[in-house]
Amino acid sequence: MEGFKIIPLVFWNPIPNHTLSISGKLGEYDAMQLYSIVQGHELHIVLEDNDYFYLIDYERPEIPNEEGIEGDVYAVVQTPEHMRFDIKSTADDKLNEVGVTEYYWPFFKMEDSSLLAWTREAVGIFLPPEKKAYHHVYVTESDIVEVIADRDPTVTIQTKK
Repeated sequence: MEGFKIIPLVFWNPIPNHTLSISGKLGEYDAMQLYSIVQGHELHIVLEDNDYFYLIDYERPEIPNEEGIEGDVYAVVQTPEHMRFDIKSTADDKLNEVGVTEYYWPFFKMEDSSLLAWTREAVGIFLPPEKKAYHHVYVTESDIVEVIADRDPTVTIQTKK
């Protein structure tokens, strides 16, 4: 198919042994929702379903790595879901591949992405080719949030009630 670009998206599970509270019932969420994004010295993303908040924290480590460099977030892109149908449809395909069909899963990683390549070019002094970087993708009902960082975030689950 000419002009069709395959999105190198992979399933990611940062919260094993947890079932999302997603429902098709009227008045309840039937997909993950973006609650907030706060970016400053660190990045904090909050997603929510019917019963839980998911606190996704890209905090700077207190101890620098072996090169003496603190961890960093290099890019954050928030796009309305309908403008990234390529990611949304690929996410649905990946979920079907791993057998996640009962509820909507929001966590993915993208390998060898154009955003990662662009970020490396734009901030190459801070993100040279030899430095490991991750492209995390959060697919919610209305938004796609993409993060380029040099580490995985910590994910904390908080009960709403």
